[in-house]
Amino acid sequence: MADHKIQTQNEHNLDKTGETSGDIKKSFDIELVCEALQRCIEDKNAIDLTHYLRGFTELLRFFNLLGKVFVFVANDVESKINILDVYLKESENGHQYQTLQSMIAYEKTSNLLKIDISKRPSGARTLLRLHRALEFVAQFMLEVSRLDDDKGTAEVARLCYKRTLAKYHPWVIKQSASLAMYTLPYRYQLVQRAYGGTVPSSMSSVTISDSMNRLAVIADEVFHATEKLFDEHDLLDLP
Repeated sequence: MADHKIQTQNEHNLDKTGETSGDIKKSFDIELVCEALQRCIEDKNAIDLTHYLRGFTELLRFFNLLGKVFVFVANDVESKINILDVYLKESENGHQYQTLQSMIAYEKTSNLLKIDISKRPSGARTLLRLHRALEFVAQFMLEVSRLDDDKGTAEVARLCYKRTLAKYHPWVIKQSASLAMYTLPYRYQLVQRAYGGTVPSSMSSVTISDSMNRLAVIADEVFHATEKLFDEHDLLDLP
């Protein structure tokens, strides 16, 4: 899975990450995620969707680098990114999807929030699924940042999953996810996979922990800003 290329339909994301159609990154760029998520909430009254998706596109690379263990997250995240990429591209002139606030306002006015998802899933409903995954990411990164290199990551992953995504998954997925997490490696092995097999010599364990903690803090801030917005519009339980 390390050579799996993440493809999205949003050219803006590709331009801003510096990738082209011929590039295949083999490592996860945690600083890119931090920068993208930080920029998306520079103005919490206008949460930027392009930067939000840019951060999630890189997070998807992390899930894919870990292989099948996070397939229950990766598959859903990728499909949701692609849906929102299309909406964002199609709305370049009207800017309906430029921010989370404009997206919600547009879909409310156009009666698109509860439309048949088999025909056109609403952007708000789609982003809500990414929003829930971000809570898991924030908690998982925080817990792993606190582990020693020789400690396993399976138990913290299971605990974070139980506190977050498991609340929204049916029993079958919860069982499969819990079993898959038993195969998660020790922390140092997880870090190696995230870097495509070789951790740069300039990256110490402390430096990596600091980066993970920073991502956890920023992801948590984005999560709560989005949670507040969706709660204000009574959209946290969109089916």
